[in-house]
Amino acid sequence: MKKFGAFAIILALAGITFVAVEGCKPKAKSPGPVSVKSLGGESAETTSFKEVTSKLDTGGNLYLYLSTEQWLKNLSGQVEKWHGVVGALPNLQDQRQVIDNAFGIGTRLIKDSGLEDISGIGMSSIAREPGMYYNKMIIHHYAGQGNGFMWSIFGKGAHELDGLDLLPANTAMAAFYDLDPAQVWSIIQKQCEESGFPQAKDFLKTFPQQFEKGAGIKLDEVLDSLDGEFGFVMTLDDSKMVTIPLPTRERLEIPEPAIMLVVKVKNDAIFKRIDAVLKQKGAPGLISVDQNGVRMRTVPVPVPIPITLRPSIAMSGGYLFLASSDVMIQEALAVKGGKAGLKSTDEFKKLSADLPQQGNQFCYLSQRFGTTMMKVQMQAFAGNNQMPPQMKELMQSFANPDKAAFTYAVGANTDEGWITVANASQSGGNALLIAPAIPAAMAAIAIPNFIRARNMAQNNGRSMGGNTSACINNLRLLDVAKQRWAAEKNKPAGTVAKWEDLQPYLGRGRATMRCPDGGEYTIGAVGEPPTCSIPGHRLP
Repeated sequence: MKKFGAFAIILALAGITFVAVEGCKPKAKSPGPVSVKSLGGESAETTSFKEVTSKLDTGGNLYLYLSTEQWLKNLSGQVEKWHGVVGALPNLQDQRQVIDNAFGIGTRLIKDSGLEDISGIGMSSIAREPGMYYNKMIIHHYAGQGNGFMWSIFGKGAHELDGLDLLPANTAMAAFYDLDPAQVWSIIQKQCEESGFPQAKDFLKTFPQQFEKGAGIKLDEVLDSLDGEFGFVMTLDDSKMVTIPLPTRERLEIPEPAIMLVVKVKNDAIFKRIDAVLKQKGAPGLISVDQNGVRMRTVPVPVPIPITLRPSIAMSGGYLFLASSDVMIQEALAVKGGKAGLKSTDEFKKLSADLPQQGNQFCYLSQRFGTTMMKVQMQAFAGNNQMPPQMKELMQSFANPDKAAFTYAVGANTDEGWITVANASQSGGNALLIAPAIPAAMAAIAIPNFIRARNMAQNNGRSMGGNTSACINNLRLLDVAKQRWAAEKNKPAGTVAKWEDLQPYLGRGRATMRCPDGGEYTIGAVGEPPTCSIPGHRLP
């Protein structure tokens, strides 16, 4: 060790001497910029560069090509090599069967999915005009390949985007996707059967029976009924503004929202089952409509909330509808029948310019949707006194209503893979930079607050009895009812409400609106919370 230390010291001294001598030498003239030779021509390795880039747009602020051919080709074989390495570790011999089964599942999924067929990924973004970008993304495979389930489970070929013909003019957000549930179940069955895990095989045996027991209809009947297309729609009605109460005692007015789930079906098996349950359970106030090819069931919910809530299910024209109100379903069917809908609006015409009219999926986000969501977020950030000022400023910069994102995108499964084209208010490059930043910042805020809220809830749960919780819930309902009454009747702050004023907003709840401990409620003036005479029974 002593010899080695001495040798290291000699080397260090020699290095220092060399640097010192070199530093004393006169400096030579700089040779100028280094000339770098460009190979230009063809790559020595096969890539999909020409195939992918021929579908992209140059000259914008994003142009990306990534060849995946060399590292995805025979990926299953590489996984199998790691299987051998891990399986040979001496301290894992007692887990050998589990390891073999796990690697077997992974290898089969890679082979069956068609992941190894991906030859390249490409993205481009170019400005059509200031603030409007034409974005593309391609997941490529060579023609004649792409036989795995990832290339068919979300649609095998582009088709007319019929879901657009169901969207009312006030649609704020809509997304329709192809999905083959029967194929999904087949994949699960195959992997469970070949997994080697007894639990997986038991799952295959028991799940269909459990499903039928819980849903009252066989799994095969449901799968046979589904026709491979699903959609989600949200509308914002500007003709009816609703007031959203905020923790800061401020109020935010937004257009009344409504939501709807759309499922393309081959028959009415699912509708008939839900209809039977509603009638069997004796749903209060059930409204049944069977006319003009429309079968609809509506269950009004008399709860004191600021939006219309009339859960409805309907069947018409090969579609199953589940919506927050029957009015929304009627609007969708009216558009299908010829009424002017989303496609007739100026915003959609602009966003759909030069986009494919056929595909396997589409997504639409209006500027109204983005602006509304931004306003809600801005108010939430403004009222969060526990957020650090720097973090609040950062999040508010993301949630600027003037920079609300809006887009229309169409994705299609083609002979050379998946191609998605979009017109959007943000370029693909900005989206790539912002997308990771927002969840990270939200997580930084949410996680500490979640832990704090959980601890508070646990502490409150220990100190607050069940009667106190029930009373506070009543006070919340009263507060919401009073706010709705004030908004609809244009009552200013300080106006005192009476029980009969709130009756329409409480529905049947007035009869049970009593403190469990016998306290007396005081509704109070607009802008002030209702109170209970029992100490400790108060809104936080």
